[in-house]
Amino acid sequence: MRLQRAVFLILFFLFAVSRAALAQDEGADPRALLAEAVDQLQQAESFKLSISQSGRPYPLELSFDGVNFIRASLESAAAQYLKPDELYISALLRIVVPLSLDIYSLDDRQWISFPSGAPWFMLPAFEGFAVNRLLASDDGLEYLVENLQEPRLVEDGATVNGSAAWHIQATTAGNVVSSLLFGFIQPSDDVRLDAYINSGDGLLASMDITMLEPAADPAVEAAVWHISFTEYDAPRDFAPPSP
Repeated sequence: MRLQRAVFLILFFLFAVSRAALAQDEGADPRALLAEAVDQLQQAESFKLSISQSGRPYPLELSFDGVNFIRASLESAAAQYLKPDELYISALLRIVVPLSLDIYSLDDRQWISFPSGAPWFMLPAFEGFAVNRLLASDDGLEYLVENLQEPRLVEDGATVNGSAAWHIQATTAGNVVSSLLFGFIQPSDDVRLDAYINSGDGLLASMDITMLEPAADPAVEAAVWHISFTEYDAPRDFAPPSP
């Protein structure tokens, strides 16, 4: 009898805790959750990002001389940000065939290695992009949070890498997310944002950006960009260009 009573009390306690956690989630402000996650990202000494794309390939134009343009699509990219203003990107582009491109940015200056492994040369590949815009006050991620349209918590039991996560969904104007994609993509129509925040530590884990612009063929799947944020405060793992 005592064992049964103990089991009952344990189950009741777990039920009460789960109900309290659920009530806390249901009462959470999605914009405030995302703002806090962005604040933690701003406080980090470093973090890594990875970007991949699914659905319809999204076209872009690259220029290495400001005159001639090459049509391409971005397949994936991996990056590391270091406070206060360093960013290293390794990108895989498709220009008929897949080609890799390395970019090193220090504040508002950029160096390119194309294809990857070639000598570095200074070139403003993405006009108007500066590293500090990504985390600057009232710009980048902060600007995104402020300009979300009707953010809401999605109760879908989301997990990221096996950990429970808050799933926040909203729409926003395409230009609001351009800095999150390093200037590669400049959407003109609205996009849908699905952000995932680890419920344990409140860290931003990932974002999915779905292009809402209509395709010529309605059967073609929309372009979706997947961005993950990992390895907060990890040491530098790239060598910048020599002075």
